[in-house]
Amino acid sequence: MSTEFDLKETELTGLIGREALERLSVLHEGEAWRAYRDTYDKASRLEVLTERPLQLDFELNATCNLKCPMCPISVESNKDKPRKDWFKFETFCALIDEGVANGLKAIKLNYINEPLMRKDLPDFISYAVKAGILDVYLSTNAILLTEKYCRELVASGLHRIQISIDAFTEDTYQQVRPGGDLQTVIDNVQLLKRVRDEMGSEFPLMRVNFVRTELNEHELDDFVAFWQGQIDMIGVQEMIKPPKSSREIKSATSRDKKKEGFRCSFPFKQLVVNNEGWILPCCTFYGEELKLGNIKDMTIEEAWNCDQINELRRIHSEGRYEENPACKACVEGAMIS
Repeated sequence: MSTEFDLKETELTGLIGREALERLSVLHEGEAWRAYRDTYDKASRLEVLTERPLQLDFELNATCNLKCPMCPISVESNKDKPRKDWFKFETFCALIDEGVANGLKAIKLNYINEPLMRKDLPDFISYAVKAGILDVYLSTNAILLTEKYCRELVASGLHRIQISIDAFTEDTYQQVRPGGDLQTVIDNVQLLKRVRDEMGSEFPLMRVNFVRTELNEHELDDFVAFWQGQIDMIGVQEMIKPPKSSREIKSATSRDKKKEGFRCSFPFKQLVVNNEGWILPCCTFYGEELKLGNIKDMTIEEAWNCDQINELRRIHSEGRYEENPACKACVEGAMIS
């Protein structure tokens, strides 16, 4: 695994080991996988716009077992209006079937939530894999992983999993992910890898994530050194300051000024559907401020071609993200390395 971070100019997360993704080609016809990744890479560079999204992100529940200070789910003002709905399996299946028929290639099974809180999560994964989705993945804090759950995830056909850790020491972990336990997370990640190996599978590909802030920046090198060689990929994400965070979490080198030349690729390749059915053009906390419509009265195709998302694409393609207040807050609240 290379120690160099591969950071695309239209994204805020750099990767070590991005080449591991190509191992997924063995699960699919080589040409189908290569065509998908080629199109995805071009969309990431804002060079193409497909007729329908290549990827959908699903928030199957709006709950979490932790109270991270940077997460809107933990914000005090949100406790009076909790989003308790859980995404219905039948609705998910219908969107997957429609999507596959219209070129959908990838799904992520979370937004700003903890997906492992749903014990039926493997059913969603299995349905999507069998329906023909080429890239099924999710992000988790890994606290709820048990050996039984690990075996179910491997058996479901999950293609990849991202584990959010953000720390190297327990003290720092408790500051960024209060309520969890760093050693439990480490043990659970290693458990999943052992179960995967015992079941004779290379999948899911495993990635650990580190979101950089003033609280943890000093531990990044140790974090990378610890996980390198144990895991398939390491992701380092620039800090995105959430709207109305429960307490101030600043980035390590935060600067509230324009990030020259930045163009977000998200509206060119994917959409989010949250637990209440709202369709969002953004995967960050700010997506909630950019609602396109609801699946109750808007199709994915209509959302993908509506005036609102086309305007987002226009300002980003022209490098003028700051014209949208949510985009400006998102990009300029991020740590710029």
